[in-house]
Amino acid sequence: MVYYSIFEDVIFVEGEIPFERSLGTVEYKKKGIINEQFKNLDNVKYQLAVKAKEVGANAVIKFKYGQKNTSWFRAMILSIDDNVNWFGSGEAVLLSQEQYQEILEKNIKNQ
Repeated sequence: MVYYSIFEDVIFVEGEIPFERSLGTVEYKKKGIINEQFKNLDNVKYQLAVKAKEVGANAVIKFKYGQKNTSWFRAMILSIDDNVNWFGSGEAVLLSQEQYQEILEKNIKNQ
């Protein structure tokens, strides 16, 4: 089953769907060195949505995300209160306008 979500007018697809054109990989990059635990999935999606729009994409497929622990050394020395980092990535693609609208309408009905 493919899971869809919409953020900043970009469709995020946890899986694969047909598309018109691939525009490259997008990846979340942490900004700064501390307090990543105060971030959430919206921060990851926001950054990926901006990157996708910059290349002309309206969707991110194969969207993967989560949190991972930092090394014990970094957690102790560099950021005592911050031992978790977010990650996220996917493929920025251009969906046809019809496909984009269809997914939007289905997503709105299912909310």
